[in-house]
Amino acid sequence: FEPIFLPKETAHLITATTELNVECIAVGALPEREKDFGALTGGEWTREQENTDLELPSNELAQLRMRIVDDLQIEFSNPSPTKQWRTSKAIFYLPQFPTTSAEDFMKQYYFKASEFHVWEKDTPRFDLYAPNGDLATSRIIFNGWRFRVKKIDTPGKITIWVSGWPSGVAS
Repeated sequence: FEPIFLPKETAHLITATTELNVECIAVGALPEREKDFGALTGGEWTREQENTDLELPSNELAQLRMRIVDDLQIEFSNPSPTKQWRTSKAIFYLPQFPTTSAEDFMKQYYFKASEFHVWEKDTPRFDLYAPNGDLATSRIIFNGWRFRVKKIDTPGKITIWVSGWPSGVAS
């Protein structure tokens, strides 16, 4: 997948605590990082699992996607308690990444649907659920792009919702 913006391009970032305009000054790959959240008890949610591996230095943004390796489901909060995948009536989850070529269309969809952003030291959190019994491991693979940015006074060309969702905002 492609970086959301490139050097010399600008963006308006909306984070959990602030809004700011930035210019991208560098882009770098984050090829792959596997995180094992540990053993899970089947049929029970394990809530608020942090992944501090995804935190960044000041003035950096990450554009990430994930693939779930083990037979588990995740709900995603960025930041806690903001549920990313929800409607007014339900919270949605991301399941284990498909493993057969017959499910390539779902692989592509889940990979796109899993995209999220991290600003500086914001820590994403995951609720994990093992639907088919106990698990010894609960592995998720993360990959994406990191952006070094500088703050600017002029409005950014694109808006990036880093944390949360535009609830109550007129379209």
